[in-house]
Amino acid sequence: MTLTRADRAYIPREALGIMTARTLANSHSCLLGMLRPGLDVLDVGCGPGTLTIEVARRALPGRVVGLDVNPEMLSAAREAEPPGGLPNLRFLEGDIRDGGWEDEFDLVNAARVLQWIPDAPRALEPMVAATRPGGRLVALDYDHTRAHWAESPVSWRHFYGAFLEWRAAGHLDNAIIQHLPEDFAAAGLDDVQTVEHVRTVRANEADFYRIAGMWRLAAESRGRQMVAAGALTDREREAVVADYTDWMQRPGAAVTVHEGCVIGRRPGAGHP
Repeated sequence: MTLTRADRAYIPREALGIMTARTLANSHSCLLGMLRPGLDVLDVGCGPGTLTIEVARRALPGRVVGLDVNPEMLSAAREAEPPGGLPNLRFLEGDIRDGGWEDEFDLVNAARVLQWIPDAPRALEPMVAATRPGGRLVALDYDHTRAHWAESPVSWRHFYGAFLEWRAAGHLDNAIIQHLPEDFAAAGLDDVQTVEHVRTVRANEADFYRIAGMWRLAAESRGRQMVAAGALTDREREAVVADYTDWMQRPGAAVTVHEGCVIGRRPGAGHP
């Protein structure tokens, strides 16, 4: 099965509410600790721009570019810019694999993006090229094989197994965060390190609906793509959405996600 670029880049409009609830503090603390005024930053796969805008505020007067292949997300990002805009911020439509930057950024970030690129190691090459010598490349992503839902319905377990199989058939890496450190080293980066983030959120916690709700949207939107690919029936998709919605109301509901932040430095002078 071949997933087109449009398939991989697709994000339902309904996801915006959850994605725009993200902050660097609650969803990318690794990047937050690296930012300082004056850094030039490329944000690959910027989506609706929520984190990119926060990066631009923290990096002023440094130049910040948000890059995404999804025009709908870029439209939302431009709408989200503060009145008058940030003078250091620009959003561009494009695929990082097409390259075009050489030694331009102190920091290149890709958050939850490489999991949707079938040739993720190749995507690292233009990201490294865009980074100045001494600059850093940061990738935040998942290990989908280790996610866990407490007391989850049978329909959800069936769906999630089919979801992993569907991704694998499309040559997407379900455990990409386990492989990125080696890919970083192969791309020529030094000082490669991984910061693991394992988080469990429960039904009575503030972030539960943001994190668990994203998976409900996955069943809605990616589920439709899976139906089109023959990996799921539409009746199964409808059932899992209903069952998962009910599950989210249960007192014992909890989800554990495994993420990791991989950081590498491009060899050369300078230490941004």
